[in-house]
Amino acid sequence: SQLYKVDPATFAAWLSILRRVPGSVLWLLRFPLEGEANLLAAAAAAGLPPERFRFSAVAPKAAYVARASLADLFLDTPLCNGHTTAADALWAGVPLLTCPGDAMCSRVAASLCTAVGCGPQMIADGGIGDYVERAVRLGTRRVELLALRRKLWARRLSAPLFDTRLWTRTWEHALRAVWLRHCAGEPPASMDVRLGELEAAELRRENAADALVRRARALQAGAVLPAGLQPPAGLQPPRADTRVAAGCCAAPNDGVT
Repeated sequence: SQLYKVDPATFAAWLSILRRVPGSVLWLLRFPLEGEANLLAAAAAAGLPPERFRFSAVAPKAAYVARASLADLFLDTPLCNGHTTAADALWAGVPLLTCPGDAMCSRVAASLCTAVGCGPQMIADGGIGDYVERAVRLGTRRVELLALRRKLWARRLSAPLFDTRLWTRTWEHALRAVWLRHCAGEPPASMDVRLGELEAAELRRENAADALVRRARALQAGAVLPAGLQPPAGLQPPRADTRVAAGCCAAPNDGVT
């Protein structure tokens, strides 16, 4: 995301992670340009050299999603989370670590992680200290990180987060329920909207057919991930132009390590 999301507490947490994970680098978006010099100066004052940081320019969507797959771990910004950026990272198969706060904008990434079926592994609900410890653990335990990455790869094509049909039909179902409540003269109220079993089964059949098409396109694309980061057997890297998601809005690229 734009560097305005990086508050001093977040940057201090990232510096702590860098110190404790040998060979790690922090990869950020060069936007705005002035932010790069300011962050490097703050890092130098804390004793970390510029070689531990990488800055990338804004890129077209397909290129930015493709390069995101090179990251090991997406470090979310706790004060104001990644929104579309976080969804793009998950679609690229990059595990995300977030520390939810009290405001809506600080809880978006936790919702995304839950919707992709990896909430317990990706949500540091014990505060910023828990966030740092989880990042260090994943950064120093390669087997654990790769296991999380494989789980994310397997969940991408079946989890609710990227199931646009399910989101759309549930939203339409909710609108009908609200309208019927209004027509009956009932007051506004909280609602738990769920699709019926028959409609849900129909959606599962449609999504299974779509998954076969997406997998065939991925095989035709022939994309290759770096050594050690290959998806599980039967799964191939995503094509940026085949991604579908719903209900998200934000800017490209939060902090990743």
